Amino acid sequence: MSLLKMTDISVSLSSNTDALWRNCFELTNEMNITAPGRRIFPTLEYIIMGLDPSKYYVISMHFEFVDDKKLRFVGGKWTESPSTEEKGLPRGVFHQNGLQLGKDWMDKPLSFDQIRVTNRKSNEKKGPSFVHLFAQHRYIPVLTIYEGDQIVHISKIDYTAFITVTAYHSDALNQLKTDTNPYATGSRLDHRMKRQSASGGAESNSQSTKKMKKEPEPSTSNSTVPSIPSPAPIDVPTFPFLFPTNLSQPDVLLQQFQLFCQMAFPLQQSMNTNQFFPTFFPTPPFTPDAPALDVTPPGKVEPVEPTEKDDTVDA
Repeated sequence: MSLLKMTDISVSLSSNTDALWRNCFELTNEMNITAPGRRIFPTLEYIIMGLDPSKYYVISMHFEFVDDKKLRFVGGKWTESPSTEEKGLPRGVFHQNGLQLGKDWMDKPLSFDQIRVTNRKSNEKKGPSFVHLFAQHRYIPVLTIYEGDQIVHISKIDYTAFITVTAYHSDALNQLKTDTNPYATGSRLDHRMKRQSASGGAESNSQSTKKMKKEPEPSTSNSTVPSIPSPAPIDVPTFPFLFPTNLSQPDVLLQQFQLFCQMAFPLQQSMNTNQFFPTFFPTPPFTPDAPALDVTPPGKVEPVEPTEKDDTVDA
């Protein structure tokens, strides 16, 4: 590529961004770069004059090292040391409008807000607008105008230089960018307060839920329970012997049951009480050591005469 005469072309920042860039430069401008990629702020918005209205141009942007120093923020100030990073050719990003006539480029401000700066080299594979920059180095944006394959103008504005960081060190610069960056609403004070209050409410709700889960319900053992009136006593003769403690002796149970029947039904002494016994007292399992049951027959049993021995033998 050959470099043509560039005396008639001028490049400056737009009135909307020029003062902001100057203010940031006075505060030692820091540019926050992230792994996913972040917009350049203040926005690189230019006014271009002196192009041939009838010719076609393309415009690109890249970031150039200001020096070969690595910077560290120590004790409230920046210190310098030699940079040991392996540096290659800077990545140029062509404007998204592509090839345009000179009159179209000069008709309105030119913005490179599509650029995303990242501190991860592999993220340049995501797209042509991702640019890898080393952290803790000074860079300056460089605008280049091409006519065909020839460079017709290169622009570097000194107060657009910045130091790449992963977190702001200057509170004043951080406040300035927070108040003026439309994409930094998440870090503004009012949004932080809303987010903190929302997170605090969620935390209190979660703590309340945990307390509800951990704290047992109050015991009602000491609470007063209304007493239930007992039924009026019935004048019925008690038979304590009907509920023996030794239930393993079926002969005792049988005798007591028979006695109960005789007392409760005096007119039906001839009643066979043994027919109720299997219903109320099922037959207990037989055990070898259990005593034999002595059960009195229910009624009068006629004696049976012994049979005589028959010695007759058939022939």
